[in-house]
Amino acid sequence: MITNKQILNFIIKEKAAGNTFQELNIQMKILMKGINVKGILDGKIPDNPALNDKLKEIAEEFEVDLDNMKTK
Repeated sequence: MITNKQILNFIIKEKAAGNTFQELNIQMKILMKGINVKGILDGKIPDNPALNDKLKEIAEEFEVDLDNMKTK
């Protein structure tokens, strides 16, 4: 199973395309959707299916294809 942290990192990486300012911008946008980005990235928030589903919805909204996670 793909972890919440892996999904979050992938969304940020894909949308920011290496731009550190954009990484912060994407994190802020996700935070505004009610996701504790820092908590997930620091490993303080355990994986759970509801959060996993919410991150998948955000990925879809941000037009990030999570199927590409397996190939990268």
